[in-house]
Amino acid sequence: MKFFKIFLVLLLPVTLFTGCLQVDTTVKLNKDGSGTIEEKIMMSSMVVQMMNQFMNSMSDSSGGKKEFKLFKEDELRNKASEYGEGVKFVTGKEVSEDGWEGYTAVYSFKDINNLRMDTNPNKKVELDEGKSEVENDYFSFRFKPGNVAELVINRPDVPMKEESETNENNDKSNQNQPLGDKIVKMMDGMRIKISLQLQGNIVSTNASYVDSSEVTLVDLDLSKLLRNKESLEKFKKSPPKSLDEMKEIVKNIQGMKIELQKPVFIKFN
Repeated sequence: MKFFKIFLVLLLPVTLFTGCLQVDTTVKLNKDGSGTIEEKIMMSSMVVQMMNQFMNSMSDSSGGKKEFKLFKEDELRNKASEYGEGVKFVTGKEVSEDGWEGYTAVYSFKDINNLRMDTNPNKKVELDEGKSEVENDYFSFRFKPGNVAELVINRPDVPMKEESETNENNDKSNQNQPLGDKIVKMMDGMRIKISLQLQGNIVSTNASYVDSSEVTLVDLDLSKLLRNKESLEKFKKSPPKSLDEMKEIVKNIQGMKIELQKPVFIKFN
């Protein structure tokens, strides 16, 4: 899971630009397995302006200006299939609010069994050229309809410290450096959230974060996280070696919600 890797070695240079990004994805699931995906992608207006200046400086001699925009309806239509087979783009629009700008988009699906939720926020913007198809980068779903519908959510694997040891030499200097004010400022405002809203009442579940009929799978709020630099420094210098250690860390850090149950079971009617 890419953002877990980011937090386990914490604040690698690749995250600095993403620090100005907000991604909020909500899956709304009906009792027949169909539903919608509501997505809101926002980027700091300051960064959008910087990107426009950069693109204009790279414009050709014809003098035509290029504009950096997050909302491109044609691209969103074409990328709908990245959510899974049968997913279709329904509607979208540009939005701007409080120093942030971007878009909202709605997709529809007929069968959540075909749905996959990518955990890499970089793929929501043009800056990421990667086309990773690694299976454990996604949330996947198994659904059984009925009077009491049953949903099973399989989360991506969480890499523990042992998985990063091959890059220990590359990461060591990064881990020993404190979180500088410049990095803190860059990351402030970043939020990555993936949640599920059941169109019914939850009968039983082992999910960790449940509010009425909403289940949160991931909610990383850097605005809250960065208020407690001490906890982040501890996390940075002593990455968890087991899921039990990870659960303790997540439980005690405000602004960090990560579903660590595998799989997650939900029954609703």
